[in-house]
Amino acid sequence: MSHSLRRVTAVEDEQFDFVGKRHRRSGAARRLGAMAAPVASHGGAVVDDPSMLRYAEAVIGAFGQGDIEQGLARAQIIERALRLDDLDRAELEQRIDTFVELAMLLPYRDKVHQQRYVVSTDAVAGSLFFRKGLTDGGIEELLQLLGATADAIEDGRHDAGKVADALVEQRGYVEMWTAAVNRLTDTATLAELVAERAQHDGDRMLAQVERVVDVVTKHHPTLRVAATALLTAAQSYLVATQRLLERIVDEGASTRDFSLLDPADYARLATTGTVEALAAVFAGVVWDPPRPQVSPADVVAALRAYRPNHRQPRRPPVGSLAGDPAIDPLDGLDERIDVIRRQRQHTAELLLQGEASIELSAHLRATPWPAALQVVVELASLDVDEHSVYRLHLADTLVVDTDAHTSWTSDARLTVERPTIVQPAAESEERAPR
Repeated sequence: MSHSLRRVTAVEDEQFDFVGKRHRRSGAARRLGAMAAPVASHGGAVVDDPSMLRYAEAVIGAFGQGDIEQGLARAQIIERALRLDDLDRAELEQRIDTFVELAMLLPYRDKVHQQRYVVSTDAVAGSLFFRKGLTDGGIEELLQLLGATADAIEDGRHDAGKVADALVEQRGYVEMWTAAVNRLTDTATLAELVAERAQHDGDRMLAQVERVVDVVTKHHPTLRVAATALLTAAQSYLVATQRLLERIVDEGASTRDFSLLDPADYARLATTGTVEALAAVFAGVVWDPPRPQVSPADVVAALRAYRPNHRQPRRPPVGSLAGDPAIDPLDGLDERIDVIRRQRQHTAELLLQGEASIELSAHLRATPWPAALQVVVELASLDVDEHSVYRLHLADTLVVDTDAHTSWTSDARLTVERPTIVQPAAESEERAPR
């Protein structure tokens, strides 16, 4: 093989490796590579493992522990970073070299023998961006951009020209999101759909665009056409996200994978779905026949040993008690009344918490009905009891609170007049010792 042919083969191998490497990215690694692509010089410029971000976060966290007015030495950065996370020391030292080369770590003084560093604020912002992108996705950035545009229009910081440019630009962004969702729905696997569904939110996108359209219509009515185009793009994005969710549900139903739905989806279906729709979920499920744990011989033996008791206790007739002069129907009534009175007093003391007076309106509104009615009845019974020191004062006002557990209440106050305990007087003089 000639030298030129070997070189061409080597180049083709490198291209094949590069293409294969690009296709091997998936999940968080793919998202990380896409976010860094605008500033990457080649496909290998981005780490393949998103967990490598831990090293950057640990180094930034080292500067968040104080005493950094004059920067930190390299050894201090390593020591503090290792305290924050379980990192490989050799890998950490290599990452620090990369951070210095890319100006994430800046020398405090431009002297070789004084290796003290401060962290670049741009690097902190970049770390926060990548962390947010990996967890929430780029949809949050687009929603913030739409919200910032609406705020600027309301505050009068954008003239008609800037508003028109912003509408065209953001309509293009929304259309990009729609195309990305359509690609997922048409080509992605079920696992990729499940991983990506949290990165798209058609309802929030439409709500934010509707706010922008309302503000533009109010302050720049001549741009109504451009605003309508943005709204149409947001509606198309909403339809695309609904198609994505429908495919997830359809494939999950075909594979009987109920983990694809959120608990809120199950709750909504249970409260709004028909009996037929709920039963259709298990239409294709094969059920095993019941298998009793006892044999027929055990059942026969139990039946032979069973002897039902037909004697039922009966309450004696009223006449039998009246005819016996030794039995008093009112015997024990005072004790039962005293028990009920003590229970009501205990309820009142729980409400008073040692105070002599308390406002009950808030408590009644926070108590579900009919528990609130029971509290009022017990306190009112104490109020009319001539032996009670508790008084319930009900006002003529009517309080209506539709968000409370008890919507219709009156202002009420519970008071108590506790008896004063007189302490015995101490002896004036103590007996002198002999």
